[in-house]
Amino acid sequence: MQAITYREATLDDADLASTLMSAAYPAMVHDPVILRYRWSTPRRGFEYARFIAERDGRAIAYLGWVHGPWDEVPDRHCEVEVWLDLAELDRRVLAAMYEWVADGAIRAGTRLLMAYCAEDEPETLGVLASLGYYRARTERVWDLDLRQHGTGLQREAVEARRAAAANGITLTTLDRWRDPDALRKLHQLDARTRQDIPTTLPITREPYEDFVRRMQSPDRPHDRYWIALEGDRPVAISYLRYPPVRGTVWTGYTCSDPEYRGRGLARAVKLETLAQAVDLGVPSVRTDNDDENAPMLHINERLGYVPRPGFVEHHKRVSKR
Repeated sequence: MQAITYREATLDDADLASTLMSAAYPAMVHDPVILRYRWSTPRRGFEYARFIAERDGRAIAYLGWVHGPWDEVPDRHCEVEVWLDLAELDRRVLAAMYEWVADGAIRAGTRLLMAYCAEDEPETLGVLASLGYYRARTERVWDLDLRQHGTGLQREAVEARRAAAANGITLTTLDRWRDPDALRKLHQLDARTRQDIPTTLPITREPYEDFVRRMQSPDRPHDRYWIALEGDRPVAISYLRYPPVRGTVWTGYTCSDPEYRGRGLARAVKLETLAQAVDLGVPSVRTDNDDENAPMLHINERLGYVPRPGFVEHHKRVSKR
């Protein structure tokens, strides 16, 4: 069997990498435009390594690792990823790739490796277990059939909008909100609420400049980014990520200001995104939530989402060699 070689991936490899990632797990198709944008706009202080694995001149996998600024990540965790084309799937090859990319992360100074895979990827689950990774958390994933539930969701959106208005709350989109400090206010709300997400590892605070770049991503047009406003104060947000080339539409993020929780505002803005998706002819929407995020899990169940295989977060503690 021809030996596998690795080369660094360049920005021009984003299309190839997205194709390999989609071939590795077809249930989650990756968009080349979005991947290229992410590669071209790295987060401040983060370090990345990206590689293409080849055999006999053919690309068979995409591998990488990423970690935040070490002075902000006390446990020094680093995410590693291996996307091996299913046509090339072999447990020994997959294990060797995870060990190869982990070695690079360890040389970069990590003390805790983190890897994700889906619940319906038995080979990867088995390989990670054999390499000493243990399950840390589970991310629940849901599908919502808009063809089946669309009419009801649009009706619920109208009712939620009226209820919000009766309590002095306006639901609008980012492109219609003319506040010159809109992005800074949204950044503050985003940063404050993300600290409430159940997690095993610390969530690195996103600098304002990185948030602005993320808000310019091609998959989140501002006329589809919904905000609940009390006066000039954003109190809840929700938006969908629309891949420009291929893939499923996902909920990007839904949250509510802690001072306004319990008023149905997170549900109201999420309903606006779904009703809009129905108008746009989107057949289905997917979302994910941590297994311990009870409020969002409850909202998903009530809106008609159906659970599908989720993602398992794995950890492995290591020592620098």
